Amino acid sequence: MTDSRKYSEMLAELEGIVDTLGREDCAVDQLETLVQRASVLIKELKSRLARTEKSVSGMLEEIGEQN
Repeated sequence: MTDSRKYSEMLAELEGIVDTLGREDCAVDQLETLVQRASVLIKELKSRLARTEKSVSGMLEEIGEQN
């Protein structure tokens, strides 16, 4: 299932998770849940980047062909 939120919103959530994991007071009980959520976010962010790169490359090729 893909996340419908903006890339920047998901990145901010991931950054928050990383910050939480880096704190000394991070509850051990939360570690597995936080790491699982981070993994989901990373996969979705990477997928979006790949799709965007493919799309932009296609547009640039199209522009190049028109000249």
